[in-house]
Amino acid sequence: MFVGQYEHALDDKGRVVLPSNFRASVAERGFVTRLDSCIGLWNEPNFKAMAERWKAESEAGRISMRVFRKLMNSVREVKLDSAGRITLPRELLTELGFNAQVVISGLFDRVEIWPAEAYADEQQSEEVADELAEAVARLGL
Repeated sequence: MFVGQYEHALDDKGRVVLPSNFRASVAERGFVTRLDSCIGLWNEPNFKAMAERWKAESEAGRISMRVFRKLMNSVREVKLDSAGRITLPRELLTELGFNAQVVISGLFDRVEIWPAEAYADEQQSEEVADELAEAVARLGL
């Protein structure tokens, strides 16, 4: 399970150090792709479960084979290096406007890697604050 929020630097080769408590889950291999305004990272079992859901949606006709193909073709495999870093795809970094600082956020079954400024904008919006207050009340937290 992935939880917590961490700030890290992105080096000029597109590498970022994963928080130590995330590393064991993606030690063998991980999978990245674009999610909204960030990069999603899954370990192999969680990615397989998600890909199977995508496949089922395609087979049921709820998403087209074209969309399923696009989803699967956009995924890249990543591996940890000896320093605990993964290399993020250059095309995603450019497309999403990454610079030197990133926020790595645990989201239960996956990790999200955000450009720091985009993450701050997302989290500090009034809409998120209102949704959080509603969710806390509804869940009785």
